[in-house]
Amino acid sequence: MTRFFSIVFGLSRLAAVIAACALLYMVGHIIYEIILRSFFATSTFVLDEFVGYAISICIIWSLGYVLEHGDLIRVGLVLDRLPERAQQLLTAASALMAGAMSAGLAWMFWIRVARAWSRGTVSSSVAAVPTWIPEGAIMVGLALFALAAVAHGLRHITGHPSPAPHAPLATPVE
Repeated sequence: MTRFFSIVFGLSRLAAVIAACALLYMVGHIIYEIILRSFFATSTFVLDEFVGYAISICIIWSLGYVLEHGDLIRVGLVLDRLPERAQQLLTAASALMAGAMSAGLAWMFWIRVARAWSRGTVSSSVAAVPTWIPEGAIMVGLALFALAAVAHGLRHITGHPSPAPHAPLATPVE
């Protein structure tokens, strides 16, 4: 199990790096667009579309990494009042449900990706991006998060320590 948790965390870390690259891409594209509009009176004409794709990647692909570091928002109103083992089991149940729902969403995106691929659907912008590409990226991110959530839940059930190095927070967030 320790190896499984480490592999899943490694995948989550890789996905978070890709999400960070998408963030850098967004900044670069926005700066490029500002230069084009300010100095050359032109545009790429795809800023909103491509930044939208990158935002999706930033959010979805980083979820597993954020979950394993304990930085996802959670409501401690009930959880903090429970004994330690009940907290672990409730956290595990929540993570397993999130994993199942994310896997279901990934499956629905698989259907969309297959349909877009078979129909040759493209975006309505001048770039005419095949829609299976951004939908496929979302599908992969959801599948990675589903795997990370299931691993997180199993880790809380079995009592395995997290493979993520925990950096102490300056101030705890409640």
